[in-house]
Amino acid sequence: MSYSFFTGAACSLLLLAAARIGISHARRRGNTWLLVVLCGAFFYLVRPLLGIEQPVVDFLIDLPTMLIPAAFWLFTHQLCSESQDFPRWGWGLIAADFIIELASQFNLHPLFYPLSQPFKLGLIGAGMVTLMQQLQSDLVAERRQLRIALLIAIGGYMLIVVCAEFLFNYYPVPSGITTLHAVMAAALTFAACLWLLALSPRALEESLPQAPQPAPTPEVAEEPQEALDESQRQLLQKLQDHMASGGYRHTGLTIRELAAQLDAREHVLRALINRHLGYRNFNEYLNQFRIDEASRRLADPGEAHLPVLTIALDIGYRSLSPFNAAFKRRHQLTPTEYRREQLPA
Repeated sequence: MSYSFFTGAACSLLLLAAARIGISHARRRGNTWLLVVLCGAFFYLVRPLLGIEQPVVDFLIDLPTMLIPAAFWLFTHQLCSESQDFPRWGWGLIAADFIIELASQFNLHPLFYPLSQPFKLGLIGAGMVTLMQQLQSDLVAERRQLRIALLIAIGGYMLIVVCAEFLFNYYPVPSGITTLHAVMAAALTFAACLWLLALSPRALEESLPQAPQPAPTPEVAEEPQEALDESQRQLLQKLQDHMASGGYRHTGLTIRELAAQLDAREHVLRALINRHLGYRNFNEYLNQFRIDEASRRLADPGEAHLPVLTIALDIGYRSLSPFNAAFKRRHQLTPTEYRREQLPA
């Protein structure tokens, strides 16, 4: 009875969270994959209560649950990777996981079930790694909080569930485990709803990138920029002077180190760069200055003898690969192609 009560509570809260997210679905990319995760969690919890005996119906109800690990990774990528495309090899892993999961569901061979578990863990782990990447350089306060919450609560919970399912497939389930699971699910969904609806109702809207929108009509005025107080203006001037003098060239520069150099509080500097200058990631802010300098030097005949790697290291990159990626995002050309175009033989 207690299992049914807590499962029903968790499912009701999941529906409430899905409704809240669905309201902003059209305005933000990534909401689709989060809705898939919530839908899969709903059917995962409610499935034992239905007692379905038809294999086809049972498979259809279990299908959203099968998609949870992949949807979690895709959602974290949309949350954390700005405009970068999801890697092609990632789609390959997702396809392999889905095929193996299908084979396991239809009992095509006993080995498919134990083989499917590492793929599930791999996709969930990939999502957690995505959340951890560039966490320090993330300038959006709401997204940093969301990353940490997803990493600790959702990612950790899913890893525990997958491991427990695999273990209890071969050993008897101890009494009380199913009820404990329902209680944990209810507590987790309650915390998520409390945060999304009361404590931080704009967390997802501020964290996810906007969906492509049609160009605004001339009659629509842009939202005025938030005015800076005197201390913020002074910090902004110090920041601009520091960058103009080459502060961005420091290899491995972090927002914490920059705040120390400017004798400023880290969270104040984060907010200034994010809300006033419009950058969502600290590395992208640094790339603006670094790629500007690289572009000038690559087009300078006096530096035509310098290898591209030397210029990349001079302006603060640790290696050639991230420099090439950042440069190509700006110019749609590699540094070598850009130099060849600017300095024809």
